Amino acid sequence: MNIISPSYSQDELLICMLARELRDHEVIGVGNNSPVPAAAALLAKALQAPSAILYILGQPGWPFEGTGEFFNLMQRGGIDVFFLSGAQIDAYGNINLHVIGNYNQPKVRLPGGAGSAIVYFMCKRILLFKTDHNAKGFPEELDFATSVSSSQPYVHRPSQLAGLFTPLGIFRPAAITKEAEAGRLQLTHTAPGVQAHFVQAQTNFDLKLAASGEPIPETAAPSAEELATLRGVVSGQLEQIYPEFARQTFSKV
Repeated sequence: MNIISPSYSQDELLICMLARELRDHEVIGVGNNSPVPAAAALLAKALQAPSAILYILGQPGWPFEGTGEFFNLMQRGGIDVFFLSGAQIDAYGNINLHVIGNYNQPKVRLPGGAGSAIVYFMCKRILLFKTDHNAKGFPEELDFATSVSSSQPYVHRPSQLAGLFTPLGIFRPAAITKEAEAGRLQLTHTAPGVQAHFVQAQTNFDLKLAASGEPIPETAAPSAEELATLRGVVSGQLEQIYPEFARQTFSKV
């Protein structure tokens, strides 16, 4: 489904939501086939995080020999933030990048984890995202777990899931309360103009909206400064990495 706005696109909204999460002086990693996180990282650096270090796979001047050195840095704790997605994301932020359906006889065979198991364990903050939001993509239980959001206390895991971001809103892991299980994703903000009950209708796991008893606020729409920077400086930088995405996304609005 699409969020229709006369002033910004669905992708631009998601880029801005992700960019606002990034902090100055952080080391930010962006993996393969990830134009939305790449644009978010560039937007953050242009605005509130000028001293952030960006490692975007495919960027001009990629400073590593292939990806091996990059993953070595990650395993040493050298990446503060990374973005992950999945064909399926469940109520706790576990992700599936392998198969839809039975593993031995799947309906769809997906590309695989591409290092996501290391990423989810070793990067200090993980931002999950999906560029669309429909019920099939958010099941209560995954068909296959490629990587998981939490581990037993004896497992070395310096990472933390910061949140899930989609065109419909923002979800954060819950602290344990009478109403919520620790780590279960809760809807904290809806996208502008989107009602919480509509988000629930597009999500196959229970958001437990009634338990909260509070109205869900809207996240801020992209500001004029964000959009101008995104369509100007960031678009030009992104075109060097994702030329087709940059042209299609920022030329139609």
